[in-house]
Amino acid sequence: MKYYLVENKLTDEVNFSARILTERTVNQNELIEKMLSKRNLVSKTDIVAVLNSFYEEIIQSIEEGDNLNLPLFNIGYSMTGVFETEEESFNLEKHKLHVNLNSGKLINEVKRDIPLQKVTAPVSSTLITNLKDITSQTTNAKLSPNGIFELNGLRLKVAGDQAEVGLYFVSENNTEFKVDHLAQNNYKKIIGQVPTLAPGTYKVRIKTQATHSVGIFLKTVKVTESQFTLTVS
Repeated sequence: MKYYLVENKLTDEVNFSARILTERTVNQNELIEKMLSKRNLVSKTDIVAVLNSFYEEIIQSIEEGDNLNLPLFNIGYSMTGVFETEEESFNLEKHKLHVNLNSGKLINEVKRDIPLQKVTAPVSSTLITNLKDITSQTTNAKLSPNGIFELNGLRLKVAGDQAEVGLYFVSENNTEFKVDHLAQNNYKKIIGQVPTLAPGTYKVRIKTQATHSVGIFLKTVKVTESQFTLTVS
């Protein structure tokens, strides 16, 4: 299991807190395939049927208010909200029922033996690495008006609900020229058409609210500029 350190913003002193770096997520189907690769005594259909029955019994136990004490997890309940009188009953608008899940014996045993590896913190902001001008076949050098470009980097994706979100070429006097046509727009690569530009020197500027969750945007717009400049002749 990999982890990295980030500056702790909650204290006045300079210190750091750890974040776990999750590299993949395993869903039920993938878990079943792993089970089948190790044990072929039962079929996938049998496993799915058993799991579905297991889930049904757990849900029924929760609906009936039973505590659950299982090898993987334990489930209990709590309630929040103020009851003004002893006679007052539960009200969804004022009170909330919590289903509390805690790790069980198997997880508590294995987590003591998980090997940990400290790694460099991943890039959390947009990083513009290079721009290839398709017309001139140059990288981080020329820019062809109305031609096609390929932008590479990390967390590039242009997305958001604010009007200013977009990819721009910015002149020396800070005038922005927005790219209107993006043929490809993802986190590591953007392909689009260069707008009509006058001769001069330009930087790339990205304004985005993108996150890794579809349809969920940052509250504020992140602005990132390229370290390199491009020449329109």
